[in-house]
Amino acid sequence: MITRHTSIRKLITHGIDNMHFARCLRADLKRPGLLYAGSEYGMYISFDDGTHWKKFQLNLPLVPVTDLTIKENDLVVATQGRAFYVIDDLSVIQQMNIDILNKNFHVFNVNPAWRMQGGGFRQNFGTPRNAGTNPPNGVVLNYYLKDVNDSTKASIVFMDKNHKIIKTFATDSKENKLDVSKGMNQFVWNMQYSEAEKIEGMILWTGGPNTITSPPGNYFARFKLGKDSLEVPFTIKADPNYKISQQDYEAQFAFLQEVQNKFNDVQKAIKNIRTVRAQINDLTSRWGKDVPKDVKQMSDSIDKQMTAIEETLYQTKAKSGQDVLNYPIRLNDKLGGIFDVAASGNMAPSKQVKESYADIAAQCDAALNKLKNIFDHDVPALNELIRQKTLPVIGVKKE
Repeated sequence: MITRHTSIRKLITHGIDNMHFARCLRADLKRPGLLYAGSEYGMYISFDDGTHWKKFQLNLPLVPVTDLTIKENDLVVATQGRAFYVIDDLSVIQQMNIDILNKNFHVFNVNPAWRMQGGGFRQNFGTPRNAGTNPPNGVVLNYYLKDVNDSTKASIVFMDKNHKIIKTFATDSKENKLDVSKGMNQFVWNMQYSEAEKIEGMILWTGGPNTITSPPGNYFARFKLGKDSLEVPFTIKADPNYKISQQDYEAQFAFLQEVQNKFNDVQKAIKNIRTVRAQINDLTSRWGKDVPKDVKQMSDSIDKQMTAIEETLYQTKAKSGQDVLNYPIRLNDKLGGIFDVAASGNMAPSKQVKESYADIAAQCDAALNKLKNIFDHDVPALNELIRQKTLPVIGVKKE
């Protein structure tokens, strides 16, 4: 028996200009009812199966759209004579609804980020005039703010899988500034941990350790607006061009953190040496020729010991970038070199780099222990002598 079926045809052109005849129509792969249409005069979008349409031109030129396709949740647009365009990441459109506009703030789901290097030619030489713009390289956080004013306090805290804080960006921060505006906002985190300790004017042949890139894995981002907060999970995925294990990624990360921490200890020690020396010099200069002999002798002894340690930790003769060719680099510079070697690819640290680090770290610890002894015994003894002379005491900055 043959059954005849009839279908009801319905015109779904409300909102589309009568002269903008459609060339292609595609349904979203994730959100039911979401449609994209390419017309003779640009793009249209519908959130209700075509019952209502609105223009979806964005920064597209007014040109015939001849074909559309969705690839890895990106909308690829073919135009007539004006090349291809790609709307990167449709997730915000897929999650958008009217209820969001009634909230004080809303954080959209965060897509997985690829742990890959960005930049290249355009980073070094600028973007060519005829080139498109690549999608952001890093973790992309999209969020909506209903109201923003000059007193708005907001922050984004990135955390590892154990909720240990990696980095915080805030509207009231100078180093890690977060800029917010009314409506839709986007923040891109480059997956980098904090930079190594810096000393202004310091000349290092290796440049010191760079930042450390987060290994593949699960992470969290906590957005705070005033007293309210919202936390979203996200994933950093490994670069598919490298076939290494998760264990190797984590071994490299742990080693780089260890080297950077040792470098930071050395840098902080140098800062403390210079702080104490400045206080000693200020003390003796204010007393001039009247400085008590015993105070002068103890001050000179401490300064001499600290100078020897500082020259072990850093090449103090380096005053320009070329000076390190004439004077051997010291321990902090060597730590920077070890870091660079271990971070030069996606791999677990080699036996050689671990052995080199163990040797340099032992020398650093020996110098740091000598300095600790000076700060724990010699400086307090000098301070006691200064108190007896009713002079201002010497202070060591506590970390």
